[in-house]
Amino acid sequence: MVIVPATTGQMGVLPGHVPTIAELKPGILSVHEGNDITKYFLSSGFAFIHANSVADIIAIEAVPIDHIDPSLVQKGLSDFTQKLSSATTDLEKAEAQIGVDVHSALNFALSG
Repeated sequence: MVIVPATTGQMGVLPGHVPTIAELKPGILSVHEGNDITKYFLSSGFAFIHANSVADIIAIEAVPIDHIDPSLVQKGLSDFTQKLSSATTDLEKAEAQIGVDVHSALNFALSG
């Protein structure tokens, strides 16, 4: 089983799943193989679930959760929050908001 962070909520994918395309939000993708669970942080992307029970995950970034430094996440969240509060153009605001969203999701993933 694979659990993906879809924009509509967490979505579990098992053999025989109905073919689906889902947009992914920043969050944890977990791969369940028997009793082993491997977790990855995804910044965004898409999941393509095919009729033959294959799931393709297309992600901008996928990092094993245990490779993420919590202190760098806190620094990034602080930096992007400051950038968001001082942004003057729509582009600056959008870029800063993306940074805040991703670092907030990283922070949540590390604490949960």
